[in-house]
Amino acid sequence: MKRNMKIAGSNKINGNCPSKMKVYEDIESKVTVEFTKTHVGHGIDLGRMKITREEKEDIAKKLENEIPVEAILDDIRNSIYQKLERIHLITRQDIKNIKEEYNISSDGILDSNDVVSVNMWVEGLKNREDSPIVLFKDKSIFDENLYPGMKAEDFLLVIMNASQKDMLKFYGNDTICLDFTHGMNAYGFYLATLLVLDDKREGFPAAFILSNRQDYTALTLAFVAIKEHTCISPRVLMTDDSESFFNAWKKVFGIP
Repeated sequence: MKRNMKIAGSNKINGNCPSKMKVYEDIESKVTVEFTKTHVGHGIDLGRMKITREEKEDIAKKLENEIPVEAILDDIRNSIYQKLERIHLITRQDIKNIKEEYNISSDGILDSNDVVSVNMWVEGLKNREDSPIVLFKDKSIFDENLYPGMKAEDFLLVIMNASQKDMLKFYGNDTICLDFTHGMNAYGFYLATLLVLDDKREGFPAAFILSNRQDYTALTLAFVAIKEHTCISPRVLMTDDSESFFNAWKKVFGIP
């Protein structure tokens, strides 16, 4: 039966690579190995390299602590600073393989209730030095001093990782756009994305604002939290919102 070629391709090359191992076993069961380590004819392809044992063990520990797979993937991909490594190309299948290798039965679900799961995820990140949590106001919390204008049942989460902060600092004095995802999810939350234009004039998400409100009050609190990390003065503001974005921005950052 003919074997189908894998979609990802093959590690083989169209030539002869001298790297090889020859194993000999004599009649006394003594084993001798001849190893030629030189590789010729093919470069290093990150996608075909192996995830290191240390990296696997780190991921396994996170899975054992029931950290969601999506959170693990985000954490790894957000760790790209200068050099791209094999670990940054990790996929869900890689994590599934690690679960099987380490006999981990957990699915990495913190709680069947998404709101509770988010709360636990945020609390696990807040104290980290590189925490992407800029602001978090959970439901059932009422504090007029910390969250003026927000009711106890209101929810507000602002996320901005290190790479996003750098992009906002670098490009934030040109054009800022706030894009609203219209239509709430099952929990009544809206998503607003703060974008900058990069050197290719393409939108880059510099911060995410998740809340049950998308009004002046919620946006003002979000912008105040963002301003603590970077102070910018864009030339242009763009949004599909009528007035709340502009008024909140003007209150915190001033008029462009």
